[in-house]
Amino acid sequence: MFCVVVVALSELFCRFAIGLGDPPLYQADGQMEYILQPSKTYHRFHNRFSVNRYGMRADNFPASKSIPNELRVIVVGDSIVYGGVRIDQNDIDTEILKRDLQREFDRPVVVGNASAKSWGPPNELAYLKRYGTLDADVVLLELSSHDYADTPTFVPVVGVSADYPGKKPPLALADLFETYLLPRYLHVGETPAGIDKTMIDTAQSEQDVVECRESEREFFRFARVQGAKVALVQHLTLPELIGKYHPGYYANQKVAQEENVPYVNDAGELLTQLKSGESPYFEGDPLHLNRSGQPILAHTLLRAVELSLKGQLNERRASSAGH
Repeated sequence: MFCVVVVALSELFCRFAIGLGDPPLYQADGQMEYILQPSKTYHRFHNRFSVNRYGMRADNFPASKSIPNELRVIVVGDSIVYGGVRIDQNDIDTEILKRDLQREFDRPVVVGNASAKSWGPPNELAYLKRYGTLDADVVLLELSSHDYADTPTFVPVVGVSADYPGKKPPLALADLFETYLLPRYLHVGETPAGIDKTMIDTAQSEQDVVECRESEREFFRFARVQGAKVALVQHLTLPELIGKYHPGYYANQKVAQEENVPYVNDAGELLTQLKSGESPYFEGDPLHLNRSGQPILAHTLLRAVELSLKGQLNERRASSAGH
């Protein structure tokens, strides 16, 4: 009886005090490697995590614009855009971007967040080919320096790695053990080697670099054929900010230059916040942005949208002048 009470109290503590028991779920995919299961809403660590019909961390929206003056932006990226379970949906970069665009343009705005942990350019291109641009005015591609060689391995991870659960755990206690304790202390459920390439000192192969460059190039061209404006958003790691930029930063940027794609980065605002004494990164994590870093990424995305739309306005002016 005592053991039952202890287990029951532990379960209640894990579920209601910590917020475990409801992790975002994934499904394996033959082209994208894996994607968030569509049309589900979770509550993790007391944060809302909502996935729409397109597997995006965003509210649902129709495939085509509801009204002609709607501004639609699709942001495609990896765990940087994804935001993670430690940040509430309302506070992630793309939701902040949506509110900022509504204030600036005073028109209805839809922002899609197509992202997943450890996605690289080939995964992101596969997503775009699957769903298209969904009538977007602007499609943004977010890349970090390590993404210049982040190719999919298609090693099974969904339901294998604790980072990619495929079904809801029966108990919050089970969630605690399967997701955190067993991988950390017994190495059970660890993500297979080669999936997470976020460490910029990871060895890169020339074949991976070439594949990612071609995927980026095709991504921009595909979006443009669909009628969308495009831009590249580059996210910097803490070591890059305080040291030197990784070669991948320049490789990603070179593709954008060759394709005549505007590009921006978040370095300046991140450095400003660092100098103020508040880190925009999670403690012990030199890559991912915490709650205070999300507005910085959102503002960088906003600058990218503005650059894209400025180019569109210039094209319209040139067209009018020609007539």
